Amino acid sequence: MLDNLRVRCRLCGETNVNRRNFDEHLQGSCTERRIDCSAKDVGCPWSGPRNEHNEHVKMCLFEKLRPMADSLHKVIENQRLDIKKLQKQTTEIGQLNTQVDQQKTKLEQQTTELGQLNTQFDQQKTKLEQQTTELGQQKIQLAQQKAQLEQQKAQLQGHEIKIGDIQSQNQNQNNEIASIRKQITTLEEKINKVRSAMHWLSK
Repeated sequence: MLDNLRVRCRLCGETNVNRRNFDEHLQGSCTERRIDCSAKDVGCPWSGPRNEHNEHVKMCLFEKLRPMADSLHKVIENQRLDIKKLQKQTTEIGQLNTQVDQQKTKLEQQTTELGQLNTQFDQQKTKLEQQTTELGQQKIQLAQQKAQLEQQKAQLQGHEIKIGDIQSQNQNQNNEIASIRKQITTLEEKINKVRSAMHWLSK
């Protein structure tokens, strides 16, 4: 109900303003309400009653410079967009540089590790060559020992043959000794018979 009351504007003095529409009056039709110049966005500092605004706009240098200001604004906006784009590209380049540095660091680490592996490989190769040389020497020594064993085996076989000959000779000698002993025994028996006969004859 209060919204239907009629009120008087203290700025312009207009009466019979519907209270419900009072804000619309101030914003749209109040001639004494202070407003800014429409060229404020390009730098005009003027502020005054609405009924003086149109006259001011006719004389406003800033409003006359608006086409140029709009062009400059577009240039500035384009430059701002270009700067923003460059900043984005700079950020991406920075990220790429960071990735490159990381990859470079990783590559350097891998290069260092590869160098260490090469060093270890060379050491293992040198050790293997030493072991191969030692194995060759051991093989030569083994061959020499084998030759010595073959010689010793041949000598042993020769000794065995000689021992066999000696044993054969000993056997022959033993046979001869046994034959001689048998002959001696036979002679002793004959001698004993002769002695017995001589003893009997002497009686």
